Amino acid sequence: MIRNVIASLTSRGFVMALTLLIVIMNARVLGDEGQGTAALIQLAILLIVSVAHFITGGALVYLVPRIAPRALLGPAYAWSIIVASLFYIIFEYFDVVTGVHSGHLSALGLLQALFTFHLHIAIGKERLVRYNFVIALQTAVLALTLALLLYLLEHREIDSFIYALYVSFGTTYVLSIGASWRYFKEPSEMTFWNGYREMWRLGRYAQLSNLFQLMNYRSNLYLLERLLVNGRGAAGVFSIGMYAGEAIWSIGKSLSIVQYARLSNSTDGMSNRRITIHFFYLSFMSALALVLLMISLPEQFYLSIFGSEMRGVKTVLIGLAPGIAANSITMIMAHHFSGTGRHSRNTVIAAIGLLTMIGAGVPLISLYALTGAAIAASCGYTVQALLAMVIFIREDGIRAADFKIRPQVLAEIVKTALFKLKQGR
Repeated sequence: MIRNVIASLTSRGFVMALTLLIVIMNARVLGDEGQGTAALIQLAILLIVSVAHFITGGALVYLVPRIAPRALLGPAYAWSIIVASLFYIIFEYFDVVTGVHSGHLSALGLLQALFTFHLHIAIGKERLVRYNFVIALQTAVLALTLALLLYLLEHREIDSFIYALYVSFGTTYVLSIGASWRYFKEPSEMTFWNGYREMWRLGRYAQLSNLFQLMNYRSNLYLLERLLVNGRGAAGVFSIGMYAGEAIWSIGKSLSIVQYARLSNSTDGMSNRRITIHFFYLSFMSALALVLLMISLPEQFYLSIFGSEMRGVKTVLIGLAPGIAANSITMIMAHHFSGTGRHSRNTVIAAIGLLTMIGAGVPLISLYALTGAAIAASCGYTVQALLAMVIFIREDGIRAADFKIRPQVLAEIVKTALFKLKQGR
Protein backbone atom coordinates (compact mmCIF):
# COMPACT_ATOMS: atom_id res chain seq x y z
CA MET A 1 0.00 0.00 0.00
CA ILE A 2 2.80 2.40 0.88
CA ARG A 3 4.26 1.78 -2.58
CA ASN A 4 0.99 2.95 -4.16
CA VAL A 5 0.83 6.08 -1.98
CA ILE A 6 4.41 7.07 -2.78
CA ALA A 7 3.85 6.37 -6.48
CA SER A 8 0.70 8.53 -6.48
CA LEU A 9 2.41 11.46 -4.75
CA THR A 10 5.49 11.22 -6.98
CA SER A 11 3.36 11.02 -10.12
CA ARG A 12 1.26 14.02 -9.05
CA GLY A 13 4.35 16.13 -8.40
CA PHE A 14 5.90 15.12 -11.72
CA VAL A 15 2.72 15.95 -13.64
CA MET A 16 2.44 19.32 -11.87
CA ALA A 17 5.99 20.26 -12.84
CA LEU A 18 5.47 19.26 -16.49
CA THR A 19 2.12 21.07 -16.63
CA LEU A 20 3.86 24.23 -15.46
CA LEU A 21 6.49 23.75 -18.16
CA ILE A 22 3.79 23.37 -20.83
CA VAL A 23 2.03 26.56 -19.66
CA ILE A 24 5.34 28.45 -19.71
CA MET A 25 6.11 27.29 -23.27
CA ASN A 26 2.66 28.25 -24.52
CA ALA A 27 2.70 31.61 -22.76
CA ARG A 28 6.21 32.64 -23.80
CA VAL A 29 6.03 31.46 -27.42
CA LEU A 30 2.34 31.87 -28.29
CA GLY A 31 1.64 34.88 -26.07
CA ASP A 32 -1.47 35.67 -24.05
CA GLU A 33 -3.87 34.89 -26.90
CA GLY A 34 -2.12 31.59 -27.65
CA GLN A 35 -2.25 30.58 -23.99
CA GLY A 36 -5.90 31.63 -23.89
CA THR A 37 -6.68 29.44 -26.89
CA ALA A 38 -4.80 26.51 -25.31
CA ALA A 39 -6.80 26.92 -22.09
CA LEU A 40 -10.10 26.99 -24.01
CA ILE A 41 -9.08 23.88 -25.96
CA GLN A 42 -8.40 22.07 -22.70
CA LEU A 43 -11.76 23.25 -21.33
CA ALA A 44 -13.57 21.84 -24.38
CA ILE A 45 -11.76 18.49 -24.00
CA LEU A 46 -12.52 18.34 -20.28
CA LEU A 47 -16.21 18.99 -20.94
CA ILE A 48 -16.36 16.00 -23.28
CA VAL A 49 -14.47 13.81 -20.83
CA SER A 50 -16.65 14.92 -17.89
CA VAL A 51 -19.88 13.97 -19.67
CA ALA A 52 -18.34 10.73 -20.94
CA HIS A 53 -17.44 9.93 -17.32
CA PHE A 54 -21.11 9.55 -16.45
CA ILE A 55 -20.47 6.07 -17.85
CA THR A 56 -16.68 5.73 -18.03
CA GLY A 57 -15.65 7.55 -14.82
CA GLY A 58 -14.58 6.59 -11.34
CA ALA A 59 -17.63 4.37 -10.73
CA LEU A 60 -15.85 1.76 -12.83
CA VAL A 61 -13.33 1.30 -10.02
CA TYR A 62 -16.20 -0.07 -7.92
CA LEU A 63 -17.71 -2.13 -10.76
CA VAL A 64 -14.58 -3.79 -12.16
CA PRO A 65 -14.05 -6.19 -9.21
CA ARG A 66 -17.73 -7.18 -9.42
CA ILE A 67 -18.47 -7.27 -13.16
CA ALA A 68 -16.27 -8.71 -15.91
CA PRO A 69 -14.76 -5.72 -17.79
CA ARG A 70 -15.90 -7.21 -21.11
CA ALA A 71 -19.49 -6.25 -20.18
CA LEU A 72 -18.38 -2.63 -19.72
CA LEU A 73 -16.40 -2.24 -22.94
CA GLY A 74 -19.29 -1.85 -25.41
CA PRO A 75 -21.32 0.66 -23.36
CA ALA A 76 -18.21 2.72 -22.61
CA TYR A 77 -17.15 3.05 -26.25
CA ALA A 78 -20.67 3.64 -27.53
CA TRP A 79 -21.38 6.34 -24.94
CA SER A 80 -18.03 8.07 -25.51
CA ILE A 81 -18.57 8.22 -29.28
CA ILE A 82 -22.11 9.57 -28.86
CA VAL A 83 -20.94 12.25 -26.39
CA ALA A 84 -18.03 13.35 -28.62
CA SER A 85 -20.37 13.55 -31.63
CA LEU A 86 -22.94 15.63 -29.74
CA PHE A 87 -20.25 18.02 -28.54
CA TYR A 88 -19.01 18.39 -32.11
CA ILE A 89 -22.45 19.74 -33.03
CA ILE A 90 -22.52 21.99 -29.94
CA PHE A 91 -19.02 23.36 -30.62
CA GLU A 92 -19.87 24.04 -34.25
CA TYR A 93 -23.09 25.86 -33.39
CA PHE A 94 -21.70 27.99 -30.54
CA ASP A 95 -18.19 28.43 -31.97
CA VAL A 96 -16.72 27.66 -28.56
CA VAL A 97 -13.05 28.04 -29.57
CA THR A 98 -12.88 30.44 -32.51
CA GLY A 99 -10.08 29.54 -34.91
CA VAL A 100 -9.94 25.87 -33.88
CA HIS A 101 -11.93 23.28 -35.85
CA SER A 102 -14.54 21.53 -33.72
CA GLY A 103 -13.44 18.21 -35.19
CA HIS A 104 -10.12 18.50 -33.36
CA LEU A 105 -11.85 19.21 -30.05
CA SER A 106 -14.21 16.26 -30.40
CA ALA A 107 -11.52 13.83 -31.55
CA LEU A 108 -9.18 14.79 -28.71
CA GLY A 109 -12.01 14.58 -26.19
CA LEU A 110 -12.91 11.11 -27.45
CA LEU A 111 -9.30 9.91 -27.23
CA GLN A 112 -9.01 11.18 -23.67
CA ALA A 113 -12.36 9.68 -22.62
CA LEU A 114 -11.40 6.24 -23.95
CA PHE A 115 -7.93 6.56 -22.43
CA THR A 116 -9.37 7.21 -18.96
CA PHE A 117 -11.86 4.34 -19.38
CA HIS A 118 -9.05 1.85 -19.88
CA LEU A 119 -7.08 3.31 -16.98
CA HIS A 120 -10.10 3.04 -14.67
CA ILE A 121 -10.20 -0.65 -15.54
CA ALA A 122 -6.55 -0.88 -14.44
CA ILE A 123 -7.33 0.96 -11.17
CA GLY A 124 -10.22 -1.42 -10.52
CA LYS A 125 -7.73 -4.26 -10.80
CA GLU A 126 -5.42 -2.39 -8.38
CA ARG A 127 -2.75 -1.69 -10.99
CA LEU A 128 -2.04 1.74 -9.49
CA VAL A 129 1.65 1.86 -10.35
CA ARG A 130 0.82 1.23 -14.00
CA TYR A 131 -1.92 3.87 -13.83
CA ASN A 132 0.41 6.49 -12.37
CA PHE A 133 3.08 5.71 -14.95
CA VAL A 134 0.75 6.18 -17.92
CA ILE A 135 -0.73 9.41 -16.46
CA ALA A 136 2.77 10.85 -15.99
CA LEU A 137 3.85 9.65 -19.42
CA GLN A 138 0.94 11.45 -21.10
CA THR A 139 2.07 14.81 -19.73
CA ALA A 140 5.72 14.03 -20.50
CA VAL A 141 4.96 13.18 -24.14
CA LEU A 142 2.88 16.35 -24.46
CA ALA A 143 5.69 18.53 -23.05
CA LEU A 144 8.38 16.89 -25.21
CA THR A 145 6.35 17.04 -28.45
CA LEU A 146 5.35 20.64 -27.82
CA ALA A 147 8.97 21.62 -27.16
CA LEU A 148 10.10 19.97 -30.41
CA LEU A 149 7.41 21.71 -32.45
CA LEU A 150 7.81 25.15 -30.89
CA TYR A 151 11.58 25.34 -30.53
CA LEU A 152 13.25 22.79 -32.81
CA LEU A 153 10.88 23.04 -35.79
CA GLU A 154 9.91 26.64 -34.90
CA HIS A 155 6.26 26.01 -35.72
CA ARG A 156 5.00 28.74 -33.41
CA GLU A 157 1.26 28.43 -33.93
CA ILE A 158 -1.56 27.05 -31.82
CA ASP A 159 -1.60 24.08 -34.21
CA SER A 160 1.58 22.89 -32.47
CA PHE A 161 -0.34 22.49 -29.22
CA ILE A 162 -3.11 20.58 -30.99
CA TYR A 163 -0.62 18.27 -32.74
CA ALA A 164 1.18 17.68 -29.45
CA LEU A 165 -2.13 16.74 -27.82
CA TYR A 166 -2.79 14.19 -30.58
CA VAL A 167 0.63 12.61 -30.10
CA SER A 168 0.27 12.57 -26.31
CA PHE A 169 -3.31 11.29 -26.19
CA GLY A 170 -2.79 8.80 -29.00
CA THR A 171 0.36 7.30 -27.49
CA THR A 172 -1.09 6.85 -24.03
CA TYR A 173 -4.43 5.60 -25.39
CA VAL A 174 -2.59 2.72 -27.04
CA LEU A 175 -0.62 2.06 -23.84
CA SER A 176 -3.80 2.15 -21.74
CA ILE A 177 -5.29 -0.54 -23.96
CA GLY A 178 -2.20 -2.63 -23.30
CA ALA A 179 -2.57 -2.04 -19.56
CA SER A 180 -6.16 -3.30 -19.49
CA TRP A 181 -6.61 -5.60 -22.50
CA ARG A 182 -6.08 -8.91 -20.72
CA TYR A 183 -9.00 -8.17 -18.39
CA PHE A 184 -11.41 -8.03 -21.33
CA LYS A 185 -10.72 -11.70 -21.98
CA GLU A 186 -12.70 -12.65 -18.89
CA PRO A 187 -16.07 -14.13 -19.97
CA SER A 188 -19.30 -12.29 -19.14
CA GLU A 189 -22.96 -13.18 -19.50
CA MET A 190 -24.16 -9.63 -18.86
CA THR A 191 -25.90 -7.96 -21.81
CA PHE A 192 -24.91 -4.60 -23.31
CA TRP A 193 -27.91 -2.81 -21.78
CA ASN A 194 -27.46 -4.35 -18.34
CA GLY A 195 -23.85 -3.22 -18.34
CA TYR A 196 -24.90 0.26 -19.42
CA ARG A 197 -27.55 0.51 -16.68
CA GLU A 198 -25.07 -0.48 -13.97
CA MET A 199 -22.53 2.07 -15.17
CA TRP A 200 -25.15 4.82 -15.40
CA ARG A 201 -26.70 3.99 -12.02
CA LEU A 202 -23.42 4.39 -10.18
CA GLY A 203 -21.82 7.15 -12.22
CA ARG A 204 -24.53 9.76 -12.73
CA TYR A 205 -24.70 11.43 -9.31
CA ALA A 206 -20.99 11.56 -8.52
CA GLN A 207 -20.11 12.78 -12.01
CA LEU A 208 -22.75 15.50 -12.03
CA SER A 209 -20.97 17.03 -9.05
CA ASN A 210 -17.62 16.73 -10.88
CA LEU A 211 -19.08 18.42 -13.96
CA PHE A 212 -20.36 21.35 -11.90
CA GLN A 213 -16.99 21.61 -10.18
CA LEU A 214 -15.17 21.66 -13.51
CA MET A 215 -17.32 24.58 -14.62
CA ASN A 216 -16.56 26.31 -11.34
CA TYR A 217 -12.86 26.04 -12.10
CA ARG A 218 -12.92 26.95 -15.78
CA SER A 219 -16.08 28.71 -16.98
CA ASN A 220 -14.63 32.17 -16.32
CA LEU A 221 -12.34 31.49 -19.29
CA TYR A 222 -15.38 31.30 -21.54
CA LEU A 223 -16.98 34.40 -19.97
CA LEU A 224 -13.80 36.40 -20.53
CA GLU A 225 -13.64 35.22 -24.14
CA ARG A 226 -17.22 36.30 -24.80
CA LEU A 227 -17.54 39.50 -22.75
CA LEU A 228 -14.28 41.34 -23.47
CA VAL A 229 -12.85 42.81 -26.67
CA ASN A 230 -9.48 41.16 -26.03
CA GLY A 231 -11.17 38.20 -24.40
CA ARG A 232 -8.81 35.54 -25.74
CA GLY A 233 -5.75 37.30 -24.34
CA ALA A 234 -7.52 37.95 -21.03
CA ALA A 235 -8.41 34.25 -20.82
CA GLY A 236 -4.71 33.45 -21.30
CA VAL A 237 -3.68 35.70 -18.40
CA PHE A 238 -6.48 34.38 -16.18
CA SER A 239 -5.49 30.78 -16.91
CA ILE A 240 -2.12 31.40 -15.24
CA GLY A 241 -3.92 32.17 -11.99
CA MET A 242 -6.17 29.17 -12.51
CA TYR A 243 -3.19 26.81 -12.88
CA ALA A 244 -1.55 28.37 -9.81
CA GLY A 245 -4.67 27.55 -7.82
CA GLU A 246 -4.75 23.98 -9.09
CA ALA A 247 -1.08 23.55 -8.11
CA ILE A 248 -1.85 24.71 -4.55
CA TRP A 249 -4.93 22.46 -4.39
CA SER A 250 -2.79 19.43 -5.20
CA ILE A 251 -1.88 19.27 -1.50
CA GLY A 252 -5.54 19.13 -0.51
CA LYS A 253 -6.20 16.55 -3.22
CA SER A 254 -3.40 14.33 -1.92
CA LEU A 255 -4.73 14.61 1.63
CA SER A 256 -8.31 13.96 0.54
CA ILE A 257 -7.33 10.68 -1.13
CA VAL A 258 -6.05 9.40 2.22
CA GLN A 259 -9.09 10.84 4.01
CA TYR A 260 -11.57 9.30 1.55
CA ALA A 261 -10.01 5.85 1.75
CA ARG A 262 -10.12 5.93 5.54
CA LEU A 263 -13.71 7.19 5.80
CA SER A 264 -14.99 4.73 3.19
CA ASN A 265 -13.79 1.84 5.33
CA SER A 266 -14.96 3.14 8.71
CA THR A 267 -18.31 3.18 10.50
CA ASP A 268 -17.04 5.15 13.50
CA GLY A 269 -18.76 8.51 13.16
CA MET A 270 -16.71 10.22 15.85
CA SER A 271 -13.43 9.04 14.33
CA ASN A 272 -14.56 10.16 10.86
CA ARG A 273 -15.39 13.63 12.12
CA ARG A 274 -12.06 13.93 13.90
CA ILE A 275 -10.14 12.87 10.79
CA THR A 276 -12.01 15.40 8.65
CA ILE A 277 -11.36 18.26 11.08
CA HIS A 278 -7.67 17.41 11.22
CA PHE A 279 -7.34 17.26 7.46
CA PHE A 280 -9.41 20.44 7.15
CA TYR A 281 -6.80 22.29 9.19
CA LEU A 282 -3.85 20.81 7.33
CA SER A 283 -5.33 21.50 3.88
CA PHE A 284 -6.43 25.05 4.70
CA MET A 285 -3.25 26.12 6.47
CA SER A 286 -0.94 24.74 3.77
CA ALA A 287 -3.06 26.46 1.08
CA LEU A 288 -3.09 29.72 3.05
CA ALA A 289 0.69 29.68 3.42
CA LEU A 290 1.19 29.11 -0.30
CA VAL A 291 -1.38 31.75 -1.22
CA LEU A 292 0.40 34.33 0.93
CA LEU A 293 3.69 33.43 -0.74
CA MET A 294 2.04 33.62 -4.17
CA ILE A 295 0.69 37.15 -3.70
CA SER A 296 3.86 38.40 -2.01
CA LEU A 297 5.93 37.90 -5.14
CA PRO A 298 6.16 40.92 -7.49
CA GLU A 299 4.50 40.81 -10.89
CA GLN A 300 7.91 41.07 -12.53
CA PHE A 301 8.69 37.62 -11.16
CA TYR A 302 5.71 36.14 -13.03
CA LEU A 303 6.47 38.13 -16.19
CA SER A 304 10.03 36.81 -16.20
CA ILE A 305 8.64 33.25 -16.18
CA PHE A 306 5.56 33.48 -18.40
CA GLY A 307 6.51 36.37 -20.68
CA SER A 308 5.83 40.09 -20.92
CA GLU A 309 2.35 39.63 -22.47
CA MET A 310 1.04 38.22 -19.18
CA ARG A 311 0.65 41.63 -17.54
CA GLY A 312 -2.15 41.62 -15.00
CA VAL A 313 -1.40 38.14 -13.68
CA LYS A 314 -0.55 39.51 -10.20
CA THR A 315 -3.96 41.22 -10.06
CA VAL A 316 -5.61 37.91 -10.98
CA LEU A 317 -3.68 36.06 -8.27
CA ILE A 318 -4.67 38.61 -5.61
CA GLY A 319 -8.34 38.36 -6.62
CA LEU A 320 -8.21 34.56 -6.64
CA ALA A 321 -6.32 34.26 -3.34
CA PRO A 322 -9.37 34.11 -0.99
CA GLY A 323 -11.09 31.61 -3.28
CA ILE A 324 -8.04 29.36 -3.54
CA ALA A 325 -7.79 29.21 0.25
CA ALA A 326 -11.56 28.63 0.58
CA ASN A 327 -11.60 25.81 -1.95
CA SER A 328 -8.99 23.93 0.06
CA ILE A 329 -11.73 23.58 2.69
CA THR A 330 -14.36 22.44 0.19
CA MET A 331 -12.10 19.62 -1.05
CA ILE A 332 -11.84 18.08 2.41
CA MET A 333 -15.54 18.52 3.17
CA ALA A 334 -16.53 17.05 -0.21
CA HIS A 335 -14.52 13.90 0.45
CA HIS A 336 -16.08 13.66 3.91
CA PHE A 337 -19.55 13.64 2.36
CA SER A 338 -18.48 11.15 -0.34
CA GLY A 339 -16.75 8.90 2.16
CA THR A 340 -19.88 8.81 4.31
CA GLY A 341 -22.25 8.14 1.39
CA ARG A 342 -23.68 11.64 0.92
CA HIS A 343 -22.78 12.35 -2.71
CA SER A 344 -25.87 14.49 -3.27
CA ARG A 345 -24.48 17.12 -0.88
CA ASN A 346 -21.53 17.68 -3.17
CA THR A 347 -23.78 18.06 -6.19
CA VAL A 348 -25.86 20.75 -4.46
CA ILE A 349 -22.77 22.58 -3.17
CA ALA A 350 -21.07 22.57 -6.58
CA ALA A 351 -24.25 23.72 -8.36
CA ILE A 352 -24.77 26.65 -5.97
CA GLY A 353 -21.12 27.61 -6.28
CA LEU A 354 -21.38 27.59 -10.08
CA LEU A 355 -24.54 29.74 -10.07
CA THR A 356 -22.85 32.20 -7.70
CA MET A 357 -19.75 32.43 -9.86
CA ILE A 358 -21.67 32.96 -13.11
CA GLY A 359 -24.12 35.38 -11.46
CA ALA A 360 -21.24 37.48 -10.15
CA GLY A 361 -19.02 36.92 -13.19
CA VAL A 362 -21.21 38.41 -15.91
CA PRO A 363 -21.50 41.91 -14.36
CA LEU A 364 -18.05 41.93 -12.72
CA ILE A 365 -16.18 40.89 -15.87
CA SER A 366 -18.08 43.46 -17.93
CA LEU A 367 -17.10 46.17 -15.44
CA TYR A 368 -13.67 45.13 -14.17
CA ALA A 369 -12.35 42.60 -16.73
CA LEU A 370 -9.66 40.31 -15.21
CA THR A 371 -10.12 41.66 -11.70
CA GLY A 372 -13.86 40.98 -11.95
CA ALA A 373 -13.28 37.42 -13.16
CA ALA A 374 -10.96 36.69 -10.23
CA ILE A 375 -13.36 38.20 -7.67
CA ALA A 376 -16.29 36.25 -9.15
CA ALA A 377 -14.33 33.00 -8.90
CA SER A 378 -13.47 33.74 -5.28
CA CYS A 379 -17.15 34.44 -4.56
CA GLY A 380 -18.12 31.04 -5.97
CA TYR A 381 -15.40 29.16 -4.07
CA THR A 382 -16.18 30.97 -0.80
CA VAL A 383 -19.91 30.25 -1.04
CA GLN A 384 -19.10 26.57 -1.61
CA ALA A 385 -16.80 26.43 1.39
CA LEU A 386 -19.29 28.16 3.69
CA LEU A 387 -22.15 25.92 2.55
CA ALA A 388 -20.03 22.78 3.00
CA MET A 389 -19.07 23.89 6.50
CA VAL A 390 -22.68 24.59 7.45
CA ILE A 391 -23.80 21.15 6.24
CA PHE A 392 -20.89 19.49 8.04
CA ILE A 393 -21.62 21.27 11.32
CA ARG A 394 -25.39 20.69 11.21
CA GLU A 395 -25.52 17.11 9.94
CA ASP A 396 -22.53 15.77 11.88
CA GLY A 397 -23.28 17.55 15.14
CA ILE A 398 -20.09 19.61 15.08
CA ARG A 399 -19.75 22.55 17.44
CA ALA A 400 -18.07 25.71 16.21
CA ALA A 401 -15.67 25.40 19.14
CA ASP A 402 -14.32 22.17 17.62
CA PHE A 403 -12.58 24.28 14.98
CA LYS A 404 -10.66 26.38 17.49
CA ILE A 405 -6.96 26.29 16.66
CA ARG A 406 -4.73 25.09 19.47
CA PRO A 407 -1.00 24.21 19.29
CA GLN A 408 -1.57 20.66 20.53
CA VAL A 409 -4.23 20.14 17.85
CA LEU A 410 -1.86 21.30 15.13
CA ALA A 411 0.78 18.89 16.39
CA GLU A 412 -1.77 16.07 16.29
CA ILE A 413 -2.77 17.03 12.74
CA VAL A 414 0.78 16.71 11.45
CA LYS A 415 1.31 13.50 13.41
CA THR A 416 -1.92 12.04 11.97
CA ALA A 417 -1.01 12.94 8.39
CA LEU A 418 2.49 11.48 8.70
CA PHE A 419 1.13 8.31 10.31
CA LYS A 420 -1.42 7.82 7.49
CA LEU A 421 1.29 8.25 4.90
CA LYS A 422 3.61 5.82 6.70
CA GLN A 423 0.86 3.22 6.98
CA GLY A 424 -0.19 3.74 3.33
CA ARG A 425 -3.78 4.54 4.26
